Amino acid sequence: MADVPKKEDYGEIEEENEEQGYQLPEDAGVGDYFMYPWRSLEGFFERFMRNFGWRFGVQMAVMYMLVKGLMMSVIGLIKLSFCKKSLGIDGTQCQLMGTIAATPWAMKGAIGVLSDSYPLLGYHKASYIIIVAVMGTVGVIALASLPLASATIAGMLFFVVNLEIGTADLLCEGKYAELMQTKPKTGSTMVSFVWGSFQFGGLIAACFVGPVADNYDPKILFWVLVPVAASIIIPTALGYLGDERVPDDKAGFKTELIRQYPYIISFCLLMAALALGNAIIDVVFAGEHLWQAVYAISAAVVLSCMAFVCLPRQLAMCNFYMFIAHVLYIGIGGAQDYWFTASEKCVPGGPAFDYTYYNTYTAVVGSFTGWIGIVIFQGFMSGCVYMCRLQFSLV
Repeated sequence: MADVPKKEDYGEIEEENEEQGYQLPEDAGVGDYFMYPWRSLEGFFERFMRNFGWRFGVQMAVMYMLVKGLMMSVIGLIKLSFCKKSLGIDGTQCQLMGTIAATPWAMKGAIGVLSDSYPLLGYHKASYIIIVAVMGTVGVIALASLPLASATIAGMLFFVVNLEIGTADLLCEGKYAELMQTKPKTGSTMVSFVWGSFQFGGLIAACFVGPVADNYDPKILFWVLVPVAASIIIPTALGYLGDERVPDDKAGFKTELIRQYPYIISFCLLMAALALGNAIIDVVFAGEHLWQAVYAISAAVVLSCMAFVCLPRQLAMCNFYMFIAHVLYIGIGGAQDYWFTASEKCVPGGPAFDYTYYNTYTAVVGSFTGWIGIVIFQGFMSGCVYMCRLQFSLV
């Protein structure tokens, strides 16, 4: 792994300059207001690079535009067509595949505990990201090349891919949260950059997944994701994450972390264990929906009760509220998706949408509608400010 850049490579600046950005001149005219969005965007990137450095910007762009934005969006959009056209499975099996695939997202707490407690190969974050990226790349290659016909096998491969996305997301979040604490006045800049990159990657995915899935074998898209899955390895290996190597005398498992937060760590490990158990139950009892329901309800009750034992009360109540909100929102994603894309022969009078419409049209139109709304609102507000200034100048 390459040497980690020093702190000065990340653009340390004076505290009083952190908030500076483009501002309209006092005698601003119509042209200044017209160019304001572009100049503000230019000032945003200049401020980001000045505070966090181009290396960290590359790391975050690769992570959130390519890995989490593009790859995760492609996986989500391709799920329906992959189940119907490539695997040839029904809605129930498609739901089973999705449950197994999503398990790593419930394990993020345990992954965070492991990375904070044990510096793998001398690094708390970088080594973990590289290892899961290699695993995710192998998983994508398997999805693209193997003649799959089982929802269970496909779910396990998606499990590995989601393990890469979830782990890299968590560890990169930890690093940029650390940098945000050192520069609190620029925290919004980092969050805007991360979420902007994520949304842009998702928009790119929405533009091509539908047409490809509609006209070709959806497995072709997994070949597109191979370099995307491996892309995070390069900046991380070059040290762009800024993860400093742990000295040899401080290597090893940090038991003081467990002694400091025993209850929170126990809850994270319990949640990860129950999530893995749920995936195993779904595999072993694939056709026994009663056992799956019994386990899921039991695990939910145990986690809800343990949250009030292991977590601070306010956090436990918030966690319980979000859980209840999700439970009460009844959804039948797999079966419902199959109905929306069913043929006229299968569902007389049904919608019979194709994959291009279902996966692409709503996503692209929704994104552009949101962007256009923001631009119109910003233009309207700029116009109001200009008219107010003009009126006061005439007075």
